[in-house]
Amino acid sequence: MKSTDTDKSDHSILLIDQCEVLQSHVAGCLRDHGYDVHVTGDVEEGRSYWQQKQPEVVICGASAPDVDGLELLRDIKAGDTDTQVIMISGAGGMEEVVKALRLGATDFLVDPVSDPEVLLHAVKRALEEYELILQNKRYREQLEETNRELKNSLRLLKEDQEAARAVQLKMLPPTSKKYGNIQIEYEIIPSLYLSGDFIDYFSLGPGRIGFYLADVSGHGASSAFVTILLKTMANRVKQQHRNSERDGLLPAQILKKANQDLLPLGLGKHLAVFCGYIDCNSGKLIYSCAAHFPPPILVTEGKSIALHGKGLPVGIFDEVNYENQQVNIGKEFHLVILSDGILEVMPQNSVAEKEQYLMEIISKGIHNVGELADHLGLHTKEVVPDDIALMTVSCSGAESA
Repeated sequence: MKSTDTDKSDHSILLIDQCEVLQSHVAGCLRDHGYDVHVTGDVEEGRSYWQQKQPEVVICGASAPDVDGLELLRDIKAGDTDTQVIMISGAGGMEEVVKALRLGATDFLVDPVSDPEVLLHAVKRALEEYELILQNKRYREQLEETNRELKNSLRLLKEDQEAARAVQLKMLPPTSKKYGNIQIEYEIIPSLYLSGDFIDYFSLGPGRIGFYLADVSGHGASSAFVTILLKTMANRVKQQHRNSERDGLLPAQILKKANQDLLPLGLGKHLAVFCGYIDCNSGKLIYSCAAHFPPPILVTEGKSIALHGKGLPVGIFDEVNYENQQVNIGKEFHLVILSDGILEVMPQNSVAEKEQYLMEIISKGIHNVGELADHLGLHTKEVVPDDIALMTVSCSGAESA
């Protein structure tokens, strides 16, 4: 950027006036202070010079027999130029001054300009205005370029998220499936385009159905990335199960192995997980909990039971041990598992009141995912503050054909 205090010869000034005395006085004063000044008494020559050279400042007589400075001022301000115009007039009538300023003149000087400081101050102010306009243009251009880059980045990000969303959806199992007389349903409502909540279920052989609901800390792309790792770990566990004794697959050991696998990655993420399997032959649910909240609710034999667990989150602490627990499920049961995002949208004041409300509506027979989502108003919310996952595992007692 040019400076108005240094390198004054870099600043171009055009002086248009027929008065030779004024030419000599003004041009001499400015040149003595290092400015590059072009002088002409012909308005058309001055107009041509301005069009070709685009000087930063034009000093022009407001009115003379052959010089219509106001007309030139109008042309300069109408053009695509940043040139600043200082008008000089011997008459200096108020009407002429007002007209010049309204047309966009930077200043209006009355001839004779006897005090050089007045002239120099006017020129300096005009140059500062010129520099300010240029600076604003540069800022605007930079802002426009930044906006273009931002829009392009957002477009690429959206494309990446759409691709990641497609991958995540393909990793999820069907939202509803039956294994004999066992019905599994789920729904995930993400707070962003990608979800940090993840659900999976799978057959572990005749009479056994495994499942888990995992809630990765945070939400969005970074949390969704962990769900991909989780799916990979789960597939490895299932493969190991097929190659080993069935009784070797226990939820607590799965959580411990997941903790050991996640810690070295240093992702800064941890998981709350409810992991278990239904053993239809023995009529039991075997499960383990890693900081999952709220506790799942089991409805069986006319009772509703909150399945509390003591395990720490997966992915934070070394040498964590998890506990296998089991509960009788009977021939008919409903198991409802929710991620903690549900608590964010419930209207009750305290967490205890929210837990109690969930227990009440589930005890009254609202067991499937669609009814739960409708009763809690989830389908009417455009945005939720945290990912919400709902999963139900039910047994009607009679195996369908």
